[in-house]
Amino acid sequence: MEFLLLFTERKGDPSEPSGFAQMNQYARELAARGRLRRGAPLAPDEDAALVRVRGGTAVVSDGPFPESKEVIGGFWVVEARSREEALEIARESPHARYGTVEVHALRSRHTYIDSGKDTPFLLAFHREPGLADPDGAKYREMIEFGHGLERDGKLLETAPLANDPPPARVQVRGGKALVTDGPFAEAKEGVGGYSLVRVAGRAEAVALAERYPHARWGPVEVREILFFDEI
Repeated sequence: MEFLLLFTERKGDPSEPSGFAQMNQYARELAARGRLRRGAPLAPDEDAALVRVRGGTAVVSDGPFPESKEVIGGFWVVEARSREEALEIARESPHARYGTVEVHALRSRHTYIDSGKDTPFLLAFHREPGLADPDGAKYREMIEFGHGLERDGKLLETAPLANDPPPARVQVRGGKALVTDGPFAEAKEGVGGYSLVRVAGRAEAVALAERYPHARWGPVEVREILFFDEI
Protein backbone atom coordinates (compact mmCIF):
# COMPACT_ATOMS: atom_id res chain seq x y z
CA MET A 1 0.00 0.00 0.00
CA GLU A 2 1.11 3.55 -0.67
CA PHE A 3 0.49 6.49 1.65
CA LEU A 4 0.88 10.25 1.41
CA LEU A 5 2.51 11.89 4.43
CA LEU A 6 1.90 15.65 4.71
CA PHE A 7 4.17 17.56 7.08
CA THR A 8 2.28 20.51 8.53
CA GLU A 9 3.09 23.22 11.08
CA ARG A 10 0.98 25.70 12.94
CA LYS A 11 1.72 29.22 11.79
CA GLY A 12 3.94 31.08 14.21
CA ASP A 13 5.33 27.93 15.84
CA PRO A 14 9.13 27.73 15.68
CA SER A 15 10.64 24.88 13.68
CA GLU A 16 13.34 22.71 15.17
CA PRO A 17 16.67 24.16 13.92
CA SER A 18 18.13 20.74 13.14
CA GLY A 19 14.85 19.36 11.79
CA PHE A 20 15.68 19.83 8.10
CA ALA A 21 18.91 17.84 8.30
CA GLN A 22 17.27 15.16 10.44
CA MET A 23 14.42 14.79 7.96
CA ASN A 24 16.94 14.37 5.12
CA GLN A 25 18.73 11.67 7.08
CA TYR A 26 15.49 9.84 7.85
CA ALA A 27 14.47 10.09 4.19
CA ARG A 28 17.72 8.40 3.18
CA GLU A 29 17.09 5.64 5.72
CA LEU A 30 13.58 5.05 4.41
CA ALA A 31 14.86 4.98 0.84
CA ALA A 32 17.47 2.39 1.79
CA ARG A 33 14.66 0.29 3.32
CA GLY A 34 12.65 0.58 0.10
CA ARG A 35 9.91 2.56 1.80
CA LEU A 36 10.27 6.07 0.34
CA ARG A 37 8.83 6.51 -3.15
CA ARG A 38 8.90 10.32 -3.44
CA GLY A 39 9.54 13.23 -1.11
CA ALA A 40 10.14 16.96 -1.20
CA PRO A 41 10.15 20.12 0.93
CA LEU A 42 8.01 23.01 -0.30
CA ALA A 43 8.76 26.69 -0.68
CA PRO A 44 7.14 28.96 1.95
CA ASP A 45 3.43 29.65 1.59
CA GLU A 46 4.23 33.32 0.97
CA ASP A 47 4.92 32.20 -2.60
CA ALA A 48 1.85 29.95 -2.82
CA ALA A 49 -1.47 30.50 -4.54
CA LEU A 50 -4.99 29.18 -4.03
CA VAL A 51 -7.04 28.79 -7.20
CA ARG A 52 -10.80 28.39 -7.57
CA VAL A 53 -13.05 28.57 -10.63
CA ARG A 54 -16.61 29.75 -10.04
CA GLY A 55 -19.09 30.32 -12.84
CA GLY A 56 -16.29 30.02 -15.38
CA THR A 57 -14.21 32.73 -13.71
CA ALA A 58 -10.89 31.94 -12.03
CA VAL A 59 -10.27 33.46 -8.58
CA VAL A 60 -6.62 33.41 -7.49
CA SER A 61 -5.60 34.21 -3.90
CA ASP A 62 -1.89 34.80 -3.32
CA GLY A 63 -0.21 33.49 -0.18
CA PRO A 64 0.31 33.65 2.65
CA PHE A 65 -3.17 32.65 3.78
CA PRO A 66 -3.98 34.28 7.14
CA GLU A 67 -7.18 32.28 7.54
CA SER A 68 -5.24 29.02 7.45
CA LYS A 69 -3.93 27.94 10.88
CA GLU A 70 -1.59 25.28 9.47
CA VAL A 71 0.70 25.20 6.46
CA ILE A 72 2.11 22.22 4.55
CA GLY A 73 5.90 22.28 4.62
CA GLY A 74 6.60 19.12 2.65
CA PHE A 75 5.40 15.65 1.74
CA TRP A 76 6.48 12.04 1.32
CA VAL A 77 4.96 9.14 -0.57
CA VAL A 78 5.81 5.92 1.28
CA GLU A 79 5.22 2.22 0.72
CA ALA A 80 3.93 0.37 3.79
CA ARG A 81 2.54 -3.09 4.40
CA SER A 82 -0.34 -1.64 6.42
CA ARG A 83 -1.79 1.56 7.88
CA GLU A 84 -0.07 0.69 11.16
CA GLU A 85 3.34 0.62 9.47
CA ALA A 86 2.61 3.96 7.79
CA LEU A 87 1.73 5.43 11.19
CA GLU A 88 4.97 4.06 12.61
CA ILE A 89 6.94 5.77 9.84
CA ALA A 90 5.14 9.01 10.71
CA ARG A 91 5.86 8.57 14.45
CA GLU A 92 9.57 8.03 13.75
CA SER A 93 9.71 11.15 11.61
CA PRO A 94 11.68 14.00 13.25
CA HIS A 95 8.92 16.38 12.08
CA ALA A 96 6.40 14.68 14.39
CA ARG A 97 8.30 16.11 17.39
CA TYR A 98 7.46 19.72 16.54
CA GLY A 99 4.76 19.60 13.86
CA THR A 100 2.03 17.28 12.66
CA VAL A 101 2.25 14.44 10.16
CA GLU A 102 -0.96 13.66 8.27
CA VAL A 103 -1.16 10.11 6.95
CA HIS A 104 -3.44 9.42 3.96
CA ALA A 105 -3.82 6.18 2.02
CA LEU A 106 -3.65 6.56 -1.76
CA ARG A 107 -6.54 5.27 -3.85
CA SER A 108 -4.18 4.91 -6.82
CA ARG A 109 -0.95 6.52 -7.97
CA HIS A 110 0.04 7.28 -11.55
CA THR A 111 3.66 8.17 -12.32
CA TYR A 112 5.16 9.41 -15.58
CA ILE A 113 8.57 10.09 -17.11
CA ASP A 114 10.32 13.07 -15.53
CA SER A 115 12.26 15.15 -18.04
CA GLY A 116 13.95 17.04 -15.22
CA LYS A 117 13.32 20.31 -17.06
CA ASP A 118 11.54 23.37 -15.66
CA THR A 119 10.35 23.90 -12.07
CA PRO A 120 8.41 21.26 -10.13
CA PHE A 121 5.19 22.24 -8.34
CA LEU A 122 2.76 20.44 -6.07
CA LEU A 123 -0.92 21.02 -6.86
CA ALA A 124 -2.94 19.96 -3.81
CA PHE A 125 -6.65 19.42 -4.46
CA HIS A 126 -8.69 20.52 -1.45
CA ARG A 127 -12.15 19.08 -0.88
CA GLU A 128 -14.99 21.40 0.05
CA PRO A 129 -17.79 20.12 2.33
CA GLY A 130 -20.40 18.11 0.47
CA LEU A 131 -18.19 17.23 -2.49
CA ALA A 132 -19.16 13.79 -3.78
CA ASP A 133 -18.45 11.65 -6.81
CA PRO A 134 -20.98 8.78 -6.65
CA ASP A 135 -20.58 7.66 -10.27
CA GLY A 136 -16.85 8.37 -10.61
CA ALA A 137 -17.36 11.04 -13.28
CA LYS A 138 -15.10 13.57 -11.54
CA TYR A 139 -12.37 10.96 -11.13
CA ARG A 140 -12.51 10.05 -14.82
CA GLU A 141 -12.40 13.72 -15.85
CA MET A 142 -9.31 14.29 -13.72
CA ILE A 143 -7.56 11.23 -15.18
CA GLU A 144 -8.41 12.29 -18.74
CA PHE A 145 -7.05 15.79 -18.07
CA GLY A 146 -3.89 14.22 -16.71
CA HIS A 147 -3.41 12.27 -19.95
CA GLY A 148 -3.20 15.57 -21.82
CA LEU A 149 -0.57 16.88 -19.40
CA GLU A 150 1.37 13.65 -19.80
CA ARG A 151 1.45 14.11 -23.58
CA ASP A 152 2.75 17.65 -23.02
CA GLY A 153 5.49 16.31 -20.74
CA LYS A 154 4.27 18.36 -17.77
CA LEU A 155 2.82 15.69 -15.44
CA LEU A 156 5.13 13.74 -13.12
CA GLU A 157 2.63 12.09 -10.83
CA THR A 158 -0.98 12.25 -9.72
CA ALA A 159 -3.04 10.45 -7.10
CA PRO A 160 -6.43 10.70 -5.43
CA LEU A 161 -6.58 9.91 -1.71
CA ALA A 162 -8.61 7.02 -0.30
CA ASN A 163 -11.25 7.28 2.42
CA ASP A 164 -10.55 3.73 3.63
CA PRO A 165 -8.42 3.19 5.61
CA PRO A 166 -9.14 6.53 7.29
CA PRO A 167 -6.51 9.28 7.54
CA ALA A 168 -4.70 10.09 10.76
CA ARG A 169 -2.69 12.89 12.33
CA VAL A 170 0.45 12.02 14.26
CA GLN A 171 2.29 14.15 16.82
CA VAL A 172 5.04 13.25 19.27
CA ARG A 173 5.26 15.43 22.37
CA GLY A 174 7.45 14.66 25.37
CA GLY A 175 8.32 11.31 23.87
CA LYS A 176 4.65 10.26 23.66
CA ALA A 177 2.85 9.73 20.36
CA LEU A 178 -0.63 11.12 19.88
CA VAL A 179 -2.55 9.65 16.95
CA THR A 180 -5.87 11.25 15.95
CA ASP A 181 -7.98 9.27 13.51
CA GLY A 182 -9.94 11.01 10.78
CA PRO A 183 -12.11 12.16 9.24
CA PHE A 184 -11.38 15.52 10.81
CA ALA A 185 -14.55 17.48 11.49
CA GLU A 186 -12.64 20.75 12.03
CA ALA A 187 -10.96 20.56 8.63
CA LYS A 188 -13.30 22.29 6.21
CA GLU A 189 -11.10 21.75 3.16
CA GLY A 190 -8.98 18.63 3.61
CA VAL A 191 -6.71 17.47 0.81
CA GLY A 192 -8.40 14.93 -1.49
CA GLY A 193 -5.56 14.35 -3.96
CA TYR A 194 -2.55 15.91 -5.65
CA SER A 195 -0.54 16.26 -8.85
CA LEU A 196 3.15 16.93 -9.35
CA VAL A 197 3.95 18.96 -12.46
CA ARG A 198 6.90 20.68 -14.13
CA VAL A 199 6.27 24.10 -15.66
CA ALA A 200 8.23 27.23 -16.57
CA GLY A 201 7.36 29.01 -13.31
CA ARG A 202 4.71 30.12 -10.85
CA ALA A 203 2.58 31.91 -13.44
CA GLU A 204 2.28 28.80 -15.57
CA ALA A 205 1.58 26.65 -12.48
CA VAL A 206 -1.30 28.96 -11.52
CA ALA A 207 -2.64 28.94 -15.08
CA LEU A 208 -2.48 25.13 -15.08
CA ALA A 209 -4.36 24.99 -11.76
CA GLU A 210 -7.08 27.15 -13.32
CA ARG A 211 -7.49 24.57 -16.10
CA TYR A 212 -7.66 21.59 -13.78
CA PRO A 213 -11.23 20.18 -13.51
CA HIS A 214 -10.94 20.13 -9.71
CA ALA A 215 -10.77 23.93 -9.59
CA ARG A 216 -14.52 23.93 -10.36
CA TRP A 217 -15.20 21.73 -7.31
CA GLY A 218 -12.74 23.02 -4.72
CA PRO A 219 -9.55 25.02 -4.15
CA VAL A 220 -6.27 24.02 -5.78
CA GLU A 221 -3.21 24.95 -3.70
CA VAL A 222 -0.14 25.74 -5.80
CA ARG A 223 3.21 25.18 -4.06
CA GLU A 224 6.70 25.23 -5.53
CA ILE A 225 8.85 22.19 -4.74
CA LEU A 226 12.36 23.12 -3.54
CA PHE A 227 13.90 19.79 -4.56
CA PHE A 228 13.08 16.09 -4.62
CA ASP A 229 14.64 13.83 -2.00
CA GLU A 230 17.28 11.54 -3.42
CA ILE A 231 16.01 7.97 -3.56
